[in-house]
Amino acid sequence: MSNQALGERDLWLAGASALVAAVALTLALGAGHPGEDVSTTPTVASLKQASGEVKVRLAFTLGWRGANRGVEVHDGDALFVPPGAEATLAFIDGTELALDERSLVVIERPRAGVRSVTLRQGSVSGRVGSEGLTLQTTAGEARLEALSEARVELTGQQLEVSVKKGTARVQGGTGAEKTIASGQRVAAARAGTTDLAPFPVTLLLPEAQARFPFRGDPAPVTLTWSGELPEGTRVQVARDRLYAFVDQEVPARGGSLTLKEPSKGVTWWRLVDAEGRPVSEARRFTCTEDVAPVAMYPRSGEVLLAPPGTAVAFAWAPLPGISRYRLEISPSQGFEPVTVSEVASGATARLSLSLNEAMWFWRVRVDDESGLGAPSEPMRFRVIHKGIPEAPELLNPEIEVTP
Repeated sequence: MSNQALGERDLWLAGASALVAAVALTLALGAGHPGEDVSTTPTVASLKQASGEVKVRLAFTLGWRGANRGVEVHDGDALFVPPGAEATLAFIDGTELALDERSLVVIERPRAGVRSVTLRQGSVSGRVGSEGLTLQTTAGEARLEALSEARVELTGQQLEVSVKKGTARVQGGTGAEKTIASGQRVAAARAGTTDLAPFPVTLLLPEAQARFPFRGDPAPVTLTWSGELPEGTRVQVARDRLYAFVDQEVPARGGSLTLKEPSKGVTWWRLVDAEGRPVSEARRFTCTEDVAPVAMYPRSGEVLLAPPGTAVAFAWAPLPGISRYRLEISPSQGFEPVTVSEVASGATARLSLSLNEAMWFWRVRVDDESGLGAPSEPMRFRVIHKGIPEAPELLNPEIEVTP
């Protein structure tokens, strides 16, 4: 075989080997967990709140999946909040991170005993627990001290940190560190850190990440603020964090503005000067429709053989982003009184019941931090303790009996 042929063969073998290695690496990354829904890394947080199509990617895997309220989060997991959605992470040490739309974070292992989170894009607002928190970005990092509150936003190659309570140490790409306290702001980039002037206007109500349940149409929402308003200050109301689509922009008069017909879902608002520059922080609130789940099983009119202590299964159609429900059982269709009231995770429940032989009603509703939601339509079922004897069979039905 010629030297040229040998060289071509070796080149082909090298390319094939590289392809096999790449496929093996991909399969190894995709098979980092023994089970599709099980993580081998420690559980460090859970989703306290989730709306919209929030996604989670487990550590050492490549695929994304939907994440509802109550989902556990582990070291190495990543979360993505798409446009129009929101999520709140609650950590074991008491830290809470509210993730804005278009945000992507990765939960890192602790460094020197301090929890670390990488913010790859978007913005978060945090209330830090007892152990502190480090937020890493491509532009720098912010180390939030224990029991502090701050907002961190990554815009392009710049990191902006605003402290509401406590202190934070902000470091840019040069390694220079800046410590800021309550009411102060700083920007960090690869070139270093830059002090930012405090906002002259303070937003009061609604509080950040406020939620307003409604039925039918949202109720009016009043926005309030305080501080000295520069000439030409306006209130901007938008549906997105970037204010690319402003729904309403009106002059800021006095210290309040009432939105008579707020939009359903997430709404952002802030105050800007005559040139369109922000003179306040940006906040969001959410109008969430109080939709009732749909009860499925036991079906209406069903007869259940359930002696005392029998485990009975209940099922209903889940609502997007909701994982906590309250199941209620009553002898009355008006649910007065309620005999059984149990919290369930997910869209099913299995309860050991001790109900009398009678007609009963059951329903289910959302049970979260905003309170109890609208109940489903009541489903009627009958409980019996002994099986109903079968009808006797006539052996000679052709015999006629005459009086």
